[in-house]
Amino acid sequence: MKELNYPKVFMLLAALSLATLAVYRVISLRTDTYYGFLIWNLFLAWIPFVFSMAVYQLDKWKVGGFMLLPLCGAWLLFFPNAPYIMTDLLHLTIRYKKYIAGDLVLNRYWYDLTMLLLFTWSAWMTGFFSLYQIQSVIYRKSNLFVSWVFVLVACALGGYGILLGRVYRLNSWDILTDRHQLYKLMVDSLNRQSLFFSLFMTFVLLVIYATMYTFLNARGKSD
Repeated sequence: MKELNYPKVFMLLAALSLATLAVYRVISLRTDTYYGFLIWNLFLAWIPFVFSMAVYQLDKWKVGGFMLLPLCGAWLLFFPNAPYIMTDLLHLTIRYKKYIAGDLVLNRYWYDLTMLLLFTWSAWMTGFFSLYQIQSVIYRKSNLFVSWVFVLVACALGGYGILLGRVYRLNSWDILTDRHQLYKLMVDSLNRQSLFFSLFMTFVLLVIYATMYTFLNARGKSD
């Protein structure tokens, strides 16, 4: 795996998020503040990157030991928040009456669509770079095959997390604060439709991440 300059990655991701927020500000002035929840969702998408940075640096400094396990667990807990923001495109359908005037699609639809896509892109980049960091740590400690097994498991749990968040409206912190509700929702999710949804999301996450991984490692010297 190619080692990245993570201070530069952090600055680029921060710049992308700031640009996203700037676009939101412009769009919200044109329309309304209905999509204000996207700011909170983008903040949640940054949490796994913060944990992955901590894991990466501690491992690089040869410190941490068993401390890495709870940090990786925390990363995995919040990782689905990054790809989850894609499902906020649903709100374009919920608000469809505000975008249609007779047979015409109003311009505000295209403004809101662009804004949602930009939030999605920003959250995805933050989340997938955090996954790349964790994979690189596992790669250093084992080998490439094991690191990709971890990626597969992370994407599978991420896909299931998107299901629990969007369909069953479960929050990441509910796992710690309301385990009874978590257990109930997990039991309710044991059906064919939920399984297909989770597998579909897992496939989407794997395809996007594998594409990013390939581009990052297509050129340059590998470790």
